[in-house]
Amino acid sequence: RFNHHQLDAFRVAKQALVEGEALAVKLPRGYATLADQVRRALLHAYLGVAEAASRAGADRQARFRAALGGASEAAAGLEAMAALRLVPETKVAPVSALLSRLCAMLSRLSGPRR
Repeated sequence: RFNHHQLDAFRVAKQALVEGEALAVKLPRGYATLADQVRRALLHAYLGVAEAASRAGADRQARFRAALGGASEAAAGLEAMAALRLVPETKVAPVSALLSRLCAMLSRLSGPRR
């Protein structure tokens, strides 16, 4: 097993990735940029958690902070989808809740802010 398999944050990031992708593929034509941005942010958070898990010290904390940025960006992208009425809020809310949970975990894992 890899170090990231031991983290609940990795499992939450994976679930958000899968559920967020399901929303991104349903965006209407003309919103490819938004779909791509959300996909990349979700993937950044997911891969960032895995990368951070194999690091130590300040490097580990910095990688968790970077993953936190990706999770926050993905959440904002999903909020944009709902605000633009491209995806119903009822579909966005569960993924936003996962990302909120992930952000709380990553905030803790990344240590105190400077």
